[in-house]
Amino acid sequence: MPIKSLVKNLPKDPDNFNSVLGWGVIQMSPWKFVDIYASKDAAEAEASGRGPGYSVSYGTHRIGTDNFVGGLTPPN
Repeated sequence: MPIKSLVKNLPKDPDNFNSVLGWGVIQMSPWKFVDIYASKDAAEAEASGRGPGYSVSYGTHRIGTDNFVGGLTPPN
């Protein structure tokens, strides 16, 4: 069962218009952005449920698109 995204409740990315920061679930090849989550645990649960090839990274996501840039340093 997929975990519901709360994208509207995530912190806004001050450097990217209409974007939020959080833990993204992605597949690199072929590219697929699944969703973004407030916690690493929730994102890892979603990635695990989708099977091999899906990973988790902290980054910025432009709302309403599949644009995600990972590899950012998460806040403490």
